[in-house]
Amino acid sequence: MNVRNHIHLTGNLGADPKTVILKTGKAATEFSLATNEYYRDKQGERQTRTEWHRVKAYGKLAELFDQHLKRGSSISIVGSMRYRKWVDKHDQTRTAAEVIAEEFTFLSGSRKNRDEVMVEDTHGEMMVAEPVAKKTSSRRTKSAARPKRPTADIGEVIEAVEALEA
Repeated sequence: MNVRNHIHLTGNLGADPKTVILKTGKAATEFSLATNEYYRDKQGERQTRTEWHRVKAYGKLAELFDQHLKRGSSISIVGSMRYRKWVDKHDQTRTAAEVIAEEFTFLSGSRKNRDEVMVEDTHGEMMVAEPVAKKTSSRRTKSAARPKRPTADIGEVIEAVEALEA
């Protein structure tokens, strides 16, 4: 039996991510993620229970989160749970649960994608510029069905972001 520390959360950011650069030079980002659970109470009324999770990311993942996420952004996070213990100023032992992000999927547009690009047409009116689709040089052939992956590989995401910024 394969036993693994694994968590998958889908929710919305409660605030803009906070990013710092560690002594090692790596970026570290932290944000709160709200998830909702729906249920029916004794009277049959639909109720919502919101849980808040502390999410941390390091390195390139932290930089991507800082650049593209903001309060209200929808994201799906895959990672592991970590529990941190410390002693507060009253000599009480405290424990905090944190999700260390390893993979993700943006479910809503990034900060840059939400800002519409405005251009002026020949009549002086403002228009929204639509993105131009890239043409591929060859068609894909149908092969064995590939399983859909619910999360993005960090390398693919970095390449996609760099292509968008170019």
